[in-house]
Amino acid sequence: MPVYFIRSEQVDGKVVRIGGPLAHHLKDVLRCRVGEVVVLVDERRRRYTTRVTATTAAEMACAICQEETPPPAALRSLSLGLACLKGERMDWALQKATEMGVTRIAPLITARTVARPVASRQTHQHARWMGTVIEAAQQVGRWEVPSIAPPQTLATFLDGAHSGFKLLFWEEADPADCHSVIRPSVAAAPRAGTVLIGPEGGWEASEVDAAIAAGFRVASLGPRILRAETAALAALSVLQYEMDNLPQEG
Repeated sequence: MPVYFIRSEQVDGKVVRIGGPLAHHLKDVLRCRVGEVVVLVDERRRRYTTRVTATTAAEMACAICQEETPPPAALRSLSLGLACLKGERMDWALQKATEMGVTRIAPLITARTVARPVASRQTHQHARWMGTVIEAAQQVGRWEVPSIAPPQTLATFLDGAHSGFKLLFWEEADPADCHSVIRPSVAAAPRAGTVLIGPEGGWEASEVDAAIAAGFRVASLGPRILRAETAALAALSVLQYEMDNLPQEG
């Protein structure tokens, strides 16, 4: 069942009061009526299974039937530094990254980035990107919406703080080193990590060198050359598999 994101201030005791665009979406688009179940999540990662008790022209009231917090396995931090891609390809990559559990996304401007952000359109662009990840997070029942940082250069991103494992995927890395790099990196820091995916034209060697100097390890996704958005999905799939199949702690 999809979830819908609210703010904690909308929770009033055992009732959640929903207004604005979400109320319109639930009432007028999805045709939710009194008695139907709606699952909501707030910014504190609290999930509420609710039942609609009343609707007005401007608001919907939902009684809380059950309140949950996320299991420990869901509390991971996985950041994605993704070179800006053209139009729908970026939207698709953001959608799939959200489905794969990424918690933070940083659009990157690299040496070979073709779709360079235009300053005058960044507010609109960010709003569109956030709409994409919110919709994806709702559809797959996420406990939170990934954050999207403003577009930034690779150098700026590398200067930031990155916890856990740090991996840059590069088509020129040796495919034979795939398991010897990815698995030990994840095993050493299974709760957090940062992934770097380059643009359509790939990374320049100097960018790879800069990432290595910042503590990133270079990894391969195998012998095939992948489109940038495909590489992002493939990398996240591999990492989630490795994270999910590590021995349980404690």
